[in-house]
Amino acid sequence: MRITVKALGDHTRRIQRLRPGPRVLATGPFGAMTAHRRTQRKALLLAGGVGITPMRALFESLPGGPGDITLLYRASHAGQLVLREELERIAASRQAGLHYLLGPGDGPFDPLAPQALRDLVPDIAEHDVYLCGPPGMAQAATAALIRSGVPESRIHTERFTF
Repeated sequence: MRITVKALGDHTRRIQRLRPGPRVLATGPFGAMTAHRRTQRKALLLAGGVGITPMRALFESLPGGPGDITLLYRASHAGQLVLREELERIAASRQAGLHYLLGPGDGPFDPLAPQALRDLVPDIAEHDVYLCGPPGMAQAATAALIRSGVPESRIHTERFTF
């Protein structure tokens, strides 16, 4: 088992000092980030920030053939991308799509605009979408996905709030 924790304060930084041995109780997964929610052959995974952690697991484990799974990963700049080497390895081995959507949130180009999403995933309306990211990004992405033709019932969202 592996967990990914973003260091946001004293408590999360202390997790880095844990050594093998402590007992933990793990449950789940619960909610929308499971394969059983999927209704379409194709799946789009859309992550922002620390939201990449559940998407990384789905990117590797969701059933699908070449071209069925696509991951879009939103970050302000390349230095914010975590798990990049793993994602690229998974994409290559699964023949899955992987796109990094880089740039400031207040920049002139919105990589989450409906047309930008359709340019990257032309048949986006035929996908189930798994979405996880900060609240503002998740809201904007949900609205753009709906305007892109994805039915709201096929947008499966997990929100991380702090």
